[in-house]
Amino acid sequence: MNRLSRRRGRAAGKGRIEVRQMENNQEELERQLQEDLPEEPEQAPAPEMEAAPEQPPAKPEETPAQKLAKHIRDRSIDSKVEPLKKMKLNPPEGVTAEELAALLAAVGTPEADPALAKIAFVQGAKDLYFFDTEMMTRHFAELQSLLEDKDILRTIATITRSDSQLYPRPTQFRKLMAYPFYFTMDEILGAQARMKLEEQYADIDVVTATNGGKGFYSSQYLSRRYAQALIQQVEVGERENP
Repeated sequence: MNRLSRRRGRAAGKGRIEVRQMENNQEELERQLQEDLPEEPEQAPAPEMEAAPEQPPAKPEETPAQKLAKHIRDRSIDSKVEPLKKMKLNPPEGVTAEELAALLAAVGTPEADPALAKIAFVQGAKDLYFFDTEMMTRHFAELQSLLEDKDILRTIATITRSDSQLYPRPTQFRKLMAYPFYFTMDEILGAQARMKLEEQYADIDVVTATNGGKGFYSSQYLSRRYAQALIQQVEVGERENP
């Protein structure tokens, strides 16, 4: 009986050892399998979403009056007046012919569009000429209108009468050959000869300094003797004693 019990005890102990060994083998297998598995790559942090830049508010569309004012202002900045006939043939971009006619007709009146408050015009011999009063004086606009009319006799007579009355002084030939006129000497001498033949320019004459410098004057405002003294002063005196 004792012998049988010892045999059974030895068999049970052997069974427990085998079970424990099997468990150990299973753990070792799982450990090796885990080591053979590739490491999972670290997940890169998700990029932060950048806030969309704020869009500036859309500029309001310019009105036809604003477009017209800008067109005339740009011409004035370039020291030019804008002829009415030219604008009618080629209206500014974004302005229809009908809009142009209505807007220009109201310039200088209480009904004028506020965008055109600084726009004025001068009456030339051949057309109306528009300009921006913030960029150009009326006097300069009148000079430019004369040049646009391409009437050299009227231009010289107008400048001469203005100079004789306001300064007073003769209008030197070299002034007429410079900005903004750029007349040649031949054009000036030709105008002098032609004005002698037209009654409307009967008051316009020429005086000459001792250095040969010439100038137009108007007998409406200056006597010949006074004009002679003035041309001598500006052509000779001021050069010798600046």
